[in-house]
Amino acid sequence: MRPTLSLLAAACTAALVSAATADVPFQPLADFGQGGSPYDVNAAGRIVGAVNVGSPSGPYVPVVWETTTSAPVVLPNQFGGYATAINSNGDIVGTEFQQSGIYGTPILWVNGSERVVLPDLGEGGYATDINEAGVVIGQVISSGNYLAARWVNRQLEVLAVPAFETPDGIVWTLANSINSSGVITGTVRGMAGSGTPSAAVRWEPNGDVSIVPSDGLETKGVSIDNLGGVLINGYFGSGSVRAPALVQPDGAVNVLSVPPDLSGCCGAISTTMSRNGIVAGYFYATVGGTFGIKAVAWPNGVFTPLEMPAGQRWAFPSGVGSNGIVFGSATDGVTGRSVPGFWALDLPPATLMAGNASGARGQSVQLSATSMRGTSRNVGHSVTVRVNGTAVGQAITDANGVARLNYTIPVNTSGSSLSVRFTDENGAVIDRTIVVGSGCRPGDLNCDGVVNGADLGTLLSQWGSAGSADLNGDGVVNGVDLGRLLGDWG
Repeated sequence: MRPTLSLLAAACTAALVSAATADVPFQPLADFGQGGSPYDVNAAGRIVGAVNVGSPSGPYVPVVWETTTSAPVVLPNQFGGYATAINSNGDIVGTEFQQSGIYGTPILWVNGSERVVLPDLGEGGYATDINEAGVVIGQVISSGNYLAARWVNRQLEVLAVPAFETPDGIVWTLANSINSSGVITGTVRGMAGSGTPSAAVRWEPNGDVSIVPSDGLETKGVSIDNLGGVLINGYFGSGSVRAPALVQPDGAVNVLSVPPDLSGCCGAISTTMSRNGIVAGYFYATVGGTFGIKAVAWPNGVFTPLEMPAGQRWAFPSGVGSNGIVFGSATDGVTGRSVPGFWALDLPPATLMAGNASGARGQSVQLSATSMRGTSRNVGHSVTVRVNGTAVGQAITDANGVARLNYTIPVNTSGSSLSVRFTDENGAVIDRTIVVGSGCRPGDLNCDGVVNGADLGTLLSQWGSAGSADLNGDGVVNGVDLGRLLGDWG
């Protein structure tokens, strides 16, 4: 049986953990003098969150920090709010406060600037996360109840509700996190205050829903990594130790380590996880000779305390990037001001490996890159590909860490090469080249192996101008080029 909260609180107070000398240092972020909190960071190092622009109780406004040393820039908004997630394309999601009402309004800031109100069911909602493909998740409100949702191309889809019993028959679902492949995790529970136990949930990209199995009680789906592991909080080990755990797609449950002086009472609680599996949360500790709450991270599953800022008593991580930067805020418990900042974990470097490609105009070539962190290959990670500066697509790395994308060399390509840039969601970048060969007869403008009406149509559409149908290279498509094409017919 799980201990009661009152017994746990008494046990935790009697066994507070002292501050460690090797805690990861805290570094503050700039605010407007009233505090705030960061929530997420993308591959380019842009940070999103909220800062206070009024009294200790608000209002808060959504902001972006371009770097860890930048002043916050307020995102376009009408009634204040907060930004919760940013992807590698710079698209940001979050929630604005309603002018009148108790809920929120889900918002997308395209490329961090254009403000788009996402559709809901008429009562409001919340946007909580966005992946590299631009799929937004969160929840919408219907008759005062919460329903997990996702927005694809800005269109609302209410996610399926799993079978779950509550005394009053009212079931709430919350979507909290989405990975690069589009798998979502969250929580199913009764309405607030009902006392109904909760359970972690997984939604597949096709919308199928399932309860995440584990031996923990009252679990919640906190985050999901790119391997499909769902981060939960629960009570494990005969129901007495509260700890985070990763539930793998095959059902394996890996409970994260908790120090022995915590395992006898209150354990630790996770609040966030990066897509490459770095978990962060908090535990109860002695801070300045009195009760406090300290931040902690689990890089590679190792319990790693994070430094408490000077003069503060409570610290809570709210986001962690794949680059190992844990974001959060701390407060002294008196003034109500939250100090925004971050802890930088020491991780191996992120790298990409890729080779050059070659092909003829009109031919499809395969562009591939291997995403790595140190000597480990990143599985399920998103890699963006740009050719001559233009984004041409994204690919997800396979079990060997390789992302592959087919690209057709334009038939009107001039020159003998195209530049290719690969960028993964860890921020690693590598530049390569497509070597462009002729590969086709002069009149075969689409390189399909035959000169026919399709090529003639291309030539006529370019008549009088420069283009790929300028077969003699004199700068204009005219009768001379038509004669050459017809001479190569068939």
